[in-house]
Amino acid sequence: MSAPGGPRRRRKDDQTEVGQLVADRRLALNLTQAELADLAGVGVSSVRTLESGADTLTLAVALAVLDALGLVLAVGPRPTLDAVPDAVVLRPGTGTR
Repeated sequence: MSAPGGPRRRRKDDQTEVGQLVADRRLALNLTQAELADLAGVGVSSVRTLESGADTLTLAVALAVLDALGLVLAVGPRPTLDAVPDAVVLRPGTGTR
């Protein structure tokens, strides 16, 4: 668990779920990782990193890839977002990097 005032980390399971959602959407659109990277204006390694669920990707790169796939990142009150079907809600957790 994070120390009070210390850094918060997402649970690895949440990040993996987001990565799988990205990979599934890419495949549904019949795109290779290289094609998605080109559409998003990022490197192939960034697409691989996002799909793997790693936590080393910048927000700007993640947003570019999500946008290229027609997906969005939403921020709002937990109860509201928890009620959205098919939403993946990331929460602070005790997972490690």
